Amino acid sequence: MQPEIVYRTEDIPTEEILGLLVETETDRSLIDSLKGRSPVILKGSRGVGKSFLMRAAEAEFRESFSAHKILPVYVTFAPASLIRQNAPDSFMMWMMAKLCTSILRAASTYGLTLPSGSAITAIQGATAIGNYSEMAKVEAIFESSWKQEKQETLPVAVPDPEVLRDAVEDLCRHTSIKRVVLFVDEAAHVFIPEQQRQFFTLMRDLRSPYLTVKAAVYPGATSYGHSFQPTHDATVLSVDRQVTDPEYAKAMRSIVYKQDGTLKKQIEPNGDVFDTLAYAAAGNPRILLKTLLMRTPFNRRNTQETIRKYYREDIWGEHSNLAERYPGHRELIDWGRAFIEETVLPALHARNVGRSSQTSSYLWIHRDAPQAVREALRLLCYSGIVQEGDSGMRATRGEIGTRYMVNLGCLFSQDAEPIKFGQNVRKHLYVKRMIEFGANHPSYRPIDKLSLDAVNSGGNQALEAQLERSISHLDVTDFQRAKLNELGFRTIGEVLKSDEEAFKRAYYVGTKRARQMRNAAVTAVLEYLSG
Repeated sequence: MQPEIVYRTEDIPTEEILGLLVETETDRSLIDSLKGRSPVILKGSRGVGKSFLMRAAEAEFRESFSAHKILPVYVTFAPASLIRQNAPDSFMMWMMAKLCTSILRAASTYGLTLPSGSAITAIQGATAIGNYSEMAKVEAIFESSWKQEKQETLPVAVPDPEVLRDAVEDLCRHTSIKRVVLFVDEAAHVFIPEQQRQFFTLMRDLRSPYLTVKAAVYPGATSYGHSFQPTHDATVLSVDRQVTDPEYAKAMRSIVYKQDGTLKKQIEPNGDVFDTLAYAAAGNPRILLKTLLMRTPFNRRNTQETIRKYYREDIWGEHSNLAERYPGHRELIDWGRAFIEETVLPALHARNVGRSSQTSSYLWIHRDAPQAVREALRLLCYSGIVQEGDSGMRATRGEIGTRYMVNLGCLFSQDAEPIKFGQNVRKHLYVKRMIEFGANHPSYRPIDKLSLDAVNSGGNQALEAQLERSISHLDVTDFQRAKLNELGFRTIGEVLKSDEEAFKRAYYVGTKRARQMRNAAVTAVLEYLSG
């Protein structure tokens, strides 16, 4: 089990977050945008650092709170996986309860005195000033709804977005705060389009001079709905680090050294090898750290084996596993894998072999290609196998379409000598060289008749199936998995229903370790259920 990149940690002290920040021009620009007045949608695949950038912006607000009077509120929507939609407005009410609780908790943390006789009372869910326990109870009821068929009666009414806006304005006026900034992580719950549409409608409804929402989303797996227009209602920013940036390799090396300075002794003598591995990760720090630590010691031979193993097998296995979690997407997922593995990658490899200039890892898809093809590519973007580039790009004969970049690691792994081949490709990568797929390319035939109605149907269809799956699917340590088996836990649902006392029944597990095991197991469960 490899250590996880710290970007995923939720409660890192301010000084540690700022100490881990790699100050590249791109990262600085993203953080400044997250601190600005405009709503922001931060888009990037898993592991690229969306959560870390939001935490860094929150930490800077925290440090300058006394001077600038801007209240940061960090909210994670990961538990959305567990919300049973047995009532039409259950997900919306849960979101509102969670936002109310988070804002009140942040105000209390910063020592702000809440006004009485204002809209604040409505979002507290209680008459006592500063008491957000009733609204927290509402939040907990929804998050435990998966355990029972019938939802519990709510202790208080959940306010609507207009009331929340008024409450935030009252809070700002009474405490002399300039504005409240909501950092919403896991905003787009994967493969449940109806919940996504509800969130983005709420994001638009909450916009005011006193309240700004910043949301992190995955590419290729987000439904904004009809009422929310990303380009008009927010600023869309991509977190993907561009491999064409001259400072790319230097920035990725700095990220690794910030995570573990002891690796420097192994990396420095093998600089070119590390740079090739960094390019293979296509800007994803989590993948880079994972592949860097797959085989030790770090050297050319081990790195070649890592590239072959991870980019030929592991990354594709993770993508194909989506079909097991979400059967409705199986045809899209399977066709997307076959399209890239059997058509795109061999063509790119053949084009790049022996070239000393203008190598490529790009493909272009005509804008009139079947919608099922575009959906399959969106899922490949979610998995990090391709990255969506510029849309509206002209290709041969003036045709218009979208350019994508195939993960460089997948391309490098096609060659018998991944390091040598990769070094040549990355040094001469030319964005304007791309393989073109027209509106009616023969590769589309297996999927061009697929109906997307069943694929895009709403509802949390995957929840019950996932709760019944084996704990072997959880990303926990070998020790934790052994203890779960020792205690008789067999399914993910059983782990979620347990408490710390259940973990303490295992040998060598006391109060502290039980808390750690519980937290690790729940985090793994929620990430697994979220895709």
